[in-house]
Amino acid sequence: MRNRTLILGVTALAVAATGMAAPSFAAREKLTPEQRGERMIERLDTNKDQKVSLDEFQARITDNFRTFDANGDGQISTEEMKVKREAFREAHKAWREAKDKTGAERETALAKLKEAHPAMLPGLRPKAFKRIDTDGNGSLSTSEVSSAAETMFKRRDKNGDGVIDAADFTRAG
Repeated sequence: MRNRTLILGVTALAVAATGMAAPSFAAREKLTPEQRGERMIERLDTNKDQKVSLDEFQARITDNFRTFDANGDGQISTEEMKVKREAFREAHKAWREAKDKTGAERETALAKLKEAHPAMLPGLRPKAFKRIDTDGNGSLSTSEVSSAAETMFKRRDKNGDGVIDAADFTRAG
């Protein structure tokens, strides 16, 4: 009888501990398309009208272009793109190693990750880079990136109203 009580007690404790851990796992769930859309709108909506216009979208793309164009020549070479991706990989690796720590090491790793995080830019992946490089010179110009960004915008604007808003991220949308 005593062993049975002990086993029941340990089982109850294990169930309780598992129940307390569940919320931390729930917080790691993937975002829904609607939640991802809300975050995107929040980042890009400069006039805070809960909508992203093509002008707002293009302004962000232009800013992002400048961060990739390391030598400032108005072109993003495959090498510049590769360097940016590698910097992000390294920062992400450092973050994985430091995220469970506390203090300055964790904060430094997080700051480096945010700094190295590749911004939204058409042509980030090698296949897309080749597709967007319409003149085939091995680099992306502002006009090539701008044209690809407009295509991205139109694809996101599912209801064709000229802005990206919450309606464009609903499951029915």
